[in-house]
Amino acid sequence: MSCSSVSRYTDINEFRRALQPANSEIVITGTGCFSARVVTIDLPRLRLQRVDETLARAWHVQMADPQIAIGFSASPGPPMRCQGFALAPDDLALFTPAQPAWHAISGPSQFAIISLPKDQLTDLGVTLTGQPLMPPDTMAAQVPPNWMKRLQSMHAAAMNLAEESPEIISDPDAVRSLEASLTETMIACLASGRMQSDPACQRRRSLIIRRLRELEEANRHRTLYLTEVCKAIGISQRTLNDICQDVLGVSPKRYLFLRRLHLVHRELREAVPGRGKITQTATKYGFWELGRFSAAYREVFGQLPLVTLRQT
Repeated sequence: MSCSSVSRYTDINEFRRALQPANSEIVITGTGCFSARVVTIDLPRLRLQRVDETLARAWHVQMADPQIAIGFSASPGPPMRCQGFALAPDDLALFTPAQPAWHAISGPSQFAIISLPKDQLTDLGVTLTGQPLMPPDTMAAQVPPNWMKRLQSMHAAAMNLAEESPEIISDPDAVRSLEASLTETMIACLASGRMQSDPACQRRRSLIIRRLRELEEANRHRTLYLTEVCKAIGISQRTLNDICQDVLGVSPKRYLFLRRLHLVHRELREAVPGRGKITQTATKYGFWELGRFSAAYREVFGQLPLVTLRQT
């Protein structure tokens, strides 16, 4: 049965779990109080979501097999990037199980997502266009403006139904018509779009970001310095900085710092309040100057660590 929901989040981890990918990671790169709103519609074939966010962030997306998704801007806003690609207003980002990608925004935005099983997308492409739609290494597609506006308009109309008339989403005839129209428009966008594949330079960039992430995962308990990161990955600091700015929207030093702050935040949200818990958790992730840690924590999350711990 088709259904819809509207949810609001102030906790990053709850927000992350509400999104479609099974293996995802979100690093808030802006500062202040985080909040997000997610509108979701589950149809027999398609899943639609609109994500309203208040802060800049980098989101590591890996779809759960066999799902595949397209994403696009739902309203005018700050530039978006997918694995370093600068997404124009008429571009679609593509997310698959086999090709994890970082999707980054630089400020408040509305992001639209449509997902479905990969084999169904393949079958629909062959049925409606006579051929498969995407090469395996496709990361984005530049869509003709008329088709992109049509897709954005139809997605927005579906979201409005979920918010203002959710009972319609339960009507079988209405659902059948809505899904057919959305599907045909999505296929037309992909069929008419100019695919942007993952060239050799882009694959190298993806590999470097993956190695940075793996290095960070293995050294969460301590501070990583750029000299040792560059040595371990085998690139210059300038190259690493350029790649991180393109893909993540922040410098490598800032990314590593924010990741450790987020790990502290996650642990405090899940902890049982107790004496010394904040100090124990902060030092566990390499924060030894507790005054500076508290100030940085408040700047990023809009509250002191003690407030987070009391909310558990």
